[in-house]
Amino acid sequence: PPIYEYWSNTYLRPKINAVFGVDSMTAFYAEHILQRAGVTPEPITRILSLGAGDAELEVEVAQYLLSRGMETFRLECLELSPVLIERANRRISDVALSSHVFVIQSDLNSWSAAKRLSGHYTAVLANYILHHIVELESLFEGVSTVIGSSGVFLTADMIGRNGHMRWPEALDIITALWDTLPDELKYNHHLRVTDHTFNNWDCCRDGGFEGVRAQDILPLLVSRFHFEKFLAAGNLTDVFCDRLYGPNYDPNVPAHTQFIDSVELLNSILLELGVVKPTMMLAVLSNQATASPRFWKTLAPEFCIRDPRKPGLSTNRQKSQLLAHAGRPTIISFGKGGSGEELLRAGWSSPEEWGTWMVGQEAMIELPIRAEAQNKTGVILRFRAATFIPQRLYSRSFTFKIGDRVVGGITFCRHEKGKTVTLEAERPSGDTLLLRILAHELASPKEEGSPDDRLLGLALRTIAVY
Repeated sequence: PPIYEYWSNTYLRPKINAVFGVDSMTAFYAEHILQRAGVTPEPITRILSLGAGDAELEVEVAQYLLSRGMETFRLECLELSPVLIERANRRISDVALSSHVFVIQSDLNSWSAAKRLSGHYTAVLANYILHHIVELESLFEGVSTVIGSSGVFLTADMIGRNGHMRWPEALDIITALWDTLPDELKYNHHLRVTDHTFNNWDCCRDGGFEGVRAQDILPLLVSRFHFEKFLAAGNLTDVFCDRLYGPNYDPNVPAHTQFIDSVELLNSILLELGVVKPTMMLAVLSNQATASPRFWKTLAPEFCIRDPRKPGLSTNRQKSQLLAHAGRPTIISFGKGGSGEELLRAGWSSPEEWGTWMVGQEAMIELPIRAEAQNKTGVILRFRAATFIPQRLYSRSFTFKIGDRVVGGITFCRHEKGKTVTLEAERPSGDTLLLRILAHELASPKEEGSPDDRLLGLALRTIAVY
């Protein structure tokens, strides 16, 4: 609907540009193919598209590649439906691309790279097809095989709850918003009825494949591939912009766009806090680890996974209640002479009177866990910290990891002098916990005329360990 175009152009497009350096979905796929082909030259660049449908996107990608001077490529489209294959072949023929784009009938639920394909592919594309697939594990194994050590897997898809339903924590918020809306904005264009109460519809309830394993996509990608770039978005706003209710909203009516603006602002805050999880993603993946993966703020792939076993995610109120029952904490100070000096590992400057600066993109702290805390199921860490934000940045973000698992994140806006963040972690097996802090943006006071040329990250004051 037009309101979706308003939302995507206003809020999604700038993020795509920031993370991937492109402004359209066609460019997202084509530019990364060009980049990969440039560093892994082969006589013919082979590209594979999974679930290509009528090949509309694939034709646009092929035309883009030709316009950029790439002429020796073969784009193979896998599609199951004979009707869509016929449309695809007609489309390809109409634009004289039969020497570059080919359609192959294939069922992705039984697709085997080893049996059906041979050789190496520079890129594999999957555009909003994964949430229709039941056999994701075997599909991803096949993709991993055909891209090898130098190829790339490019995908955009839905990663919310199965059937595109809302998880309980998001449903509570949407229900509250729903109660404020007039009936004309509650009209369901699919069922042609007015939903006086929000209908948390399961799109695969009658044995269909719409969103059949959407919630499994991201965890499986994290376990199988390495992320080079990743952008996650969506959740609360989806409901008001989708095909069911989106046609009720007119982008030319200020009250409608103001409502969408307000929901998106709320959604962005809750995503960064981890209270709700994103429902859509764009990703550049490979079989090789990347030194500096690119994400949007705190939304790393691991952080965006919603554990289906949890009835709801921790809100600030729940965290406060948790702290109230956690007992008296151990307070660690990172000022000069403080107890935290000996806990600092890699990535820190010398302690100052107020605390210690993280320097560079990554730092580590080894925190002691009290004997009584070791008997609990988890550990709570409460940080007091700040950061340096130059004029060229509106905000700076940091991610906290234990091993390879993301346990939280924090974003500072320019006007904020300091913040407190609470993390929950599983109980460590030993008497210490090694915490990694990753900076998403690098900044130095030197760029604003200071003699201090350090790349300053988190300014750590204290940590309370519960």
